[in-house]
Amino acid sequence: MSTTNTIKFNVGGRPFEVSRDLMEEHSETMLGKLVSEAWQADPEEPVFIDRDGDIFAHVLNYLRYGSIELPHTIPRSSFERDLDFYGLGTKEGDIKDNSLRAVLASLQAAKVKRDMLLLAIEAHNQYAFNININSSHSQSFSVNVNDLLDKLGRKGDFNGEEKGSKTDTHAALNSSLLAPTGTCSSANII
Repeated sequence: MSTTNTIKFNVGGRPFEVSRDLMEEHSETMLGKLVSEAWQADPEEPVFIDRDGDIFAHVLNYLRYGSIELPHTIPRSSFERDLDFYGLGTKEGDIKDNSLRAVLASLQAAKVKRDMLLLAIEAHNQYAFNININSSHSQSFSVNVNDLLDKLGRKGDFNGEEKGSKTDTHAALNSSLLAPTGTCSSANII
């Protein structure tokens, strides 16, 4: 039995020091076997592994906690490839990622909600102007949409009869909903 309580790694040039207990909990894996007394000649010397050190840091966290939330800088496929290299299996839901793909899916969902809002506004306009409802109800809707635009930090006039066109208003609403300032999110609108 080794007298040291930690194991040192050099992974892609990055030094790591890990408790021996953690590696012994995973002794059946390639990583666990690599640091076993049968394979490690000098427990004081770092074990060199020619892999990406940034990913290895997350592999260690996965070993510690049994699950991981990957940052957007670590592709899930690269992480899973390294888990396979180290002989570590995963279960459904163990790995959550904030990859670009997940962010894009979130943006796509927000775009769908924005498109649904624009479609609802357009349907209301067609109803209000084609059915010839009284002008006070139509005016009330115009004020509500203008209030929405004001809350979003944009000035606009949603009254399609006198000022501006529906296209101009839709462009203003689109630019408000997609404003990079973070003043509005899809959760605030719908």
